[in-house]
Amino acid sequence: MGEFGRTVRSGSTVGLNAAQGRDHYFVHFTVFAGGGVGGGRTIGSTTAEGLNTLDPGWSQGRPATYEDVSATIYSALGIDYTTKRYDDPFGRGFEYVPFAADGAWYPILEVFSRDLDDSRPRLEPRVGGRKIG
Repeated sequence: MGEFGRTVRSGSTVGLNAAQGRDHYFVHFTVFAGGGVGGGRTIGSTTAEGLNTLDPGWSQGRPATYEDVSATIYSALGIDYTTKRYDDPFGRGFEYVPFAADGAWYPILEVFSRDLDDSRPRLEPRVGGRKIG
């Protein structure tokens, strides 16, 4: 795998894709920097080709979702990702990470070089989360 999850493969064929470009393994790649993130870490593993996840490598034992990444970023900033605000004009409520307060999503604590408290019980993610890893 090259930089930013890019590859020199086209499906199972080595080389460029039909448009003479490079494909992406975007579901197996995320970069974090700053905010207490420990450098030089690899979390989880993929097959040798990078096509499939072998081990998610984090406490939830499942593929990470965009919501998990959002919870991770909020946690790095010291913001409670389970917050629900009601200060919009209609008082509808806005969740920083929807359904996180219900236990659906969690920060990927393994990226941090310091301990962050997340002692809530672990539940299965909600159906419909978009997988990234």
